[in-house]
Amino acid sequence: MSAETPISVETISKQAFRTIERVPGGGLYTEEARQRRLEYLNEKTSVKLTNIEQIGFNVDHVRNNCESLIGSVEVPVGVAGPLLINGRFAKGKHYAPLATSEGALIASIARGATALTMAGGANAAFIGKRMIRAPLFEFNSLETALIFAQLVNDSFADIKVQAESSSRYAVLKSIEPQVNGRCVHVQFIYETGDAAGQNMTTTATWNAVQWLKHKIAECGLVLRNYLIEANLSNDKKVTYQSFIRGRGSRVAVDCLLPGSVVRRILKVDPQQLVSSYRHLASGALCSGMVGINVNISNAIAAIFTATGQDIASVHESSIGHLHLEMDDQDAVYTSLTLPSLVIGTVGGLARGSVYN
Repeated sequence: MSAETPISVETISKQAFRTIERVPGGGLYTEEARQRRLEYLNEKTSVKLTNIEQIGFNVDHVRNNCESLIGSVEVPVGVAGPLLINGRFAKGKHYAPLATSEGALIASIARGATALTMAGGANAAFIGKRMIRAPLFEFNSLETALIFAQLVNDSFADIKVQAESSSRYAVLKSIEPQVNGRCVHVQFIYETGDAAGQNMTTTATWNAVQWLKHKIAECGLVLRNYLIEANLSNDKKVTYQSFIRGRGSRVAVDCLLPGSVVRRILKVDPQQLVSSYRHLASGALCSGMVGINVNISNAIAAIFTATGQDIASVHESSIGHLHLEMDDQDAVYTSLTLPSLVIGTVGGLARGSVYN
């Protein structure tokens, strides 16, 4: 190559890629690979990761959960309770582990648990569960988009077979195509059993999308582009759709707080508590808040961290609607609904391999 010949951008990119150093052991989950990464970081940063490199679990237990593992961090875990729960499945007194460094959080939760327990317990209910994945299909015209939307509605039984073929837990309950110009968002709505289901429903929907691509071609339609997810599922986001229709588990709880408990434990009069709530509700409305709550995320984040739930789902799981009103002259009726609590007891870290 002569000095006058310009070097292409592609050539420069390839040269730059070859010169980028990589953390060793990519794709390897062995203890040997972990030690190599620690040595590499120590050399490159001159920082000895003494505390981080100490782990209390087998590195193989986080396979498919944590890439390029180097160690673990220690988070303080406290406990709140007992909380008396009157539910269909959960009954009796329960204790909540909370991983946090926020001072007074656990004390506040424990105070609330005491008030609820003294009032006879919290009446809790699991109302339903739905997990959503929403691929997008782009066509050449609105007319074609409308034809495709009808095709989706007419093919539910076949799509259901394809979607459920890859999972023991995912059950496709409905499909809702939404036409937006020449594009169609298709909401796949699943029940996922004891699993949270985000990754599960992605795989299930991918299988269904591949079937739909063949069906589109058979019908002579031209598919310009498609995405496995185009943001209509609201994954890990706060939206009114999740608040109204739900995503994950919808749960609700209520309790009648006698005035004597409110005064003794919460240190206010019932009328003061309800009056303050009304001002909080007004502030929520004026700010455009989705729902009405008082820092649900603090408790959700602490419990998720302590129990191995997906911390990235704290955002949407903290959508809630708190309601307080005077029930009679000296008692406060209180209820809380969480419409999009994304939790699971099977799959990923929820299996408890690290946390047991």
